[in-house]
Amino acid sequence: MKGFTLFETLLAITIISMVSVTSMYILFLSLNLRDMTLATTKTEESLRIFERAFRQAALGAISVTKGTNSIFFRSSDECWSFLYDTVNKSVKYTKTVQVDCTPDPNPIISFFPASTKVNSLSFSIIPIATGGNLVGMSGTVESTLPLDTYQTSFSKSFVNLMD
Repeated sequence: MKGFTLFETLLAITIISMVSVTSMYILFLSLNLRDMTLATTKTEESLRIFERAFRQAALGAISVTKGTNSIFFRSSDECWSFLYDTVNKSVKYTKTVQVDCTPDPNPIISFFPASTKVNSLSFSIIPIATGGNLVGMSGTVESTLPLDTYQTSFSKSFVNLMD
């Protein structure tokens, strides 16, 4: 008689099933790792660019004012506005390059990509006894991709001596 016995067929199906399940597990594990890496990279890079722009605005400012969810910087030839949008969980900004400009109280350009949510953000201005201000920001940022989410907290302060 030619062919496979029932035992041989069941054994082959079992081995194929184990290989398939292992392959699927490895596939989803690698997709999860990819999303975790992308979320981490996207969040950290967006945060780095945001901190750099905030630092540039704070260090060059001759005037710094703060609202409830906003902060405005004015220098001799440029104005920066940063606004935390609590509804959309995003940071909006405007940079105006013009002599004697006024910061825009309603910026519309989003700083972070759509997959990144700013869960909290606060701005601070603390006067320094020797003159100037300590201008700060702190909050939490979260990026969500289909298979992973990355969240990080941040807190940065910059000394503004030109105020």
